[in-house]
Amino acid sequence: MYPTSKKTLVLLAGLLMLVVLGLSFAYAQEEVIALNADPEVAQQRSAVAFSHDLHMGLYECLDCHHKYEDGVNVLDEDDLVEDSPEVNCAACHDDSASIDRQRAFHRQCMGCHIQVRKAGETSGPEMCGACHLPEA
Repeated sequence: MYPTSKKTLVLLAGLLMLVVLGLSFAYAQEEVIALNADPEVAQQRSAVAFSHDLHMGLYECLDCHHKYEDGVNVLDEDDLVEDSPEVNCAACHDDSASIDRQRAFHRQCMGCHIQVRKAGETSGPEMCGACHLPEA
C-alpha cells in the first residue's frame, strides 16, 4: 500500500482529472455541429457536418466567433458558453443582416481554408461538394 503522502497525491490527481473533465463538458460544444440544418430554410444543398472539436484544437475561439464594432472583434471570449446567443451564427446572420448566414458561413469557412492553404499548411475543403455531402 502507498504511504499516506502518496495516497493523498493519488487522490488529488484523481480529483483534478474529474474537475478538468467536468469543465471540458461544461464549456465544450457538441463535437459535430450541423450547419444550415434549419428545416425552415430552403436548402439547395445538404447541411454541413462541422467538426467543432477539430477546430477548437487548432484555433482560438475568437478566430471564428466575432462581434465587430468599427472593424474590431469586441466579443468577450467568456461569453462563449453553451446557449449564449454569441455562439449561434444565426443570432446575428439572419435575412435582415448585411451578411446573411449562408454568405457568412462561406466567407468564414472557405476564406479561412483558402488562407491556410496559401500559407502552405494542410487545410479544409474549399469546394461545395466537399462540405455539402449527399445525405445518407
